[in-house]
Amino acid sequence: MKNLALLAALLSGAAHAADIAATDDCAKPALSLLLHELPADIQRLLGRGRPGIGGLADTNERFSASDAIGLDFAPMTRFRWAGQGDGCYAVTLERGGIARHIETAVLRHLDGAWRILGTRVPYPEEIGVAGNAPDPVAEVYDSVDVSTWGRHSVAK
Repeated sequence: MKNLALLAALLSGAAHAADIAATDDCAKPALSLLLHELPADIQRLLGRGRPGIGGLADTNERFSASDAIGLDFAPMTRFRWAGQGDGCYAVTLERGGIARHIETAVLRHLDGAWRILGTRVPYPEEIGVAGNAPDPVAEVYDSVDVSTWGRHSVAK
């Protein structure tokens, strides 16, 4: 059962809507927001507060950028940018894993709840900056204590 839940969590981040209709898109949102400024319902929908790989890391928090899942089960999604438009939000997310990519989720309030209508390639102004977020490659190198390695010698 745990394996099935893990598989579902991994695949949920990779799902894309076929296309977002132009009328549904949240193009050119006027107000840029930080993750904590988004409505709590949207934060929960995106995985904020959820432990493990299905969670959502903030811009300056560590996340799993690769397909390797360590013992700490860091989130495989990181917040990059959000914008509020007319009755909509566009939220740009960085997805880790073997197909690491950046996508923008378009959200609208429908039937009493916030819904993700789909995802699309972010516009240049929506890419955001990972800020002072840790570099995942540097994290791997920083986690290795090379002082414990023995000296290598080359036979002559």
